[in-house]
Amino acid sequence: MPEFIVDNKAFEQMVDTNDEWIISHTGIKQRRIEQEKGNFEMMGEAAKMALKNANMSPLEIDMIISATVTGDYSYPSSGCLIQNYIGADNAVSFDVSAACAGSIFAVDMADLYIKSGRMKNILVVAGEMLSRVTDFHERSNCILFGDGAGALVLSAEYNDSEDKNKQRGVLASYIISDCDGDKPFNIYARSRTTRKLFNEDTQEFLGNAVNTHGYMQMLGREVYKSVVRIAPKIIDEVLARAELQISDVKYIIAHQANKRILDAIIERYNIEPEKMPINIDKYANMSSSTVPILLHELIEENKIQRGDVLVLVAFGAGMVYGTNIIRW
Repeated sequence: MPEFIVDNKAFEQMVDTNDEWIISHTGIKQRRIEQEKGNFEMMGEAAKMALKNANMSPLEIDMIISATVTGDYSYPSSGCLIQNYIGADNAVSFDVSAACAGSIFAVDMADLYIKSGRMKNILVVAGEMLSRVTDFHERSNCILFGDGAGALVLSAEYNDSEDKNKQRGVLASYIISDCDGDKPFNIYARSRTTRKLFNEDTQEFLGNAVNTHGYMQMLGREVYKSVVRIAPKIIDEVLARAELQISDVKYIIAHQANKRILDAIIERYNIEPEKMPINIDKYANMSSSTVPILLHELIEENKIQRGDVLVLVAFGAGMVYGTNIIRW
């Protein structure tokens, strides 16, 4: 996590808002902003922490899957940059772009590679520097986002037990896209342009492409309606695939987009609030990195024990949705 903390008071000097309004409407009190590092460096530090916690050398990693939509380069991939940063010389590396659901998609991909027998140890790294694609003069969006990175190591483990309750790791996943073309949440790429570069008659060069839409854009109400409609459906589906009930789950570790969304899911399942941990108050929305960071915090606080069943769920621009069920 970046060390620099920005609280809600800072936004009062930029846009028409205040601390009380931000907390009541989003649950956010502060966020972290990275002032110096590149995104791949922040992700690389998270990767090093995960490897240390797994007691594993970077040379044991077969694959790195990087989940980010705020990479430092269009290419090479953030995965390749992380590979070099941590010295994972034996890995194949690439990125997955699924916005806030990126870590969920990456875990699903890692699970499939491991179960196929092609890979043994896979490093999933999710990191975003949303502060660098945020328009801090846009009142409705600038208060919502922060920077951060998290990482997971997934490894093959042989288990010949037929008892499903003794099976560990990823029990089931479910990922979907609900793309209606309205693009309620987007960032235009630098390459997107409607400007002609050459005169079609003379081939005279007219000038480089200009992108005037490089900041994140979001229609918050539309995103909220989509998420509260679809998120419970994908949780229900992944529970069915794992042949489990919501009562079997220790925690729902959800993407931290807005506390009102989390409250809607709590109400939908009629569960105790403690079953859906929250850290949006400290970090705001960190896109793909929110789920692994929250998971890390729960582990550090000894709140997750061997055998606990966890639901990881996230939703992002696309719109895309994903969920994994893991037995720790």
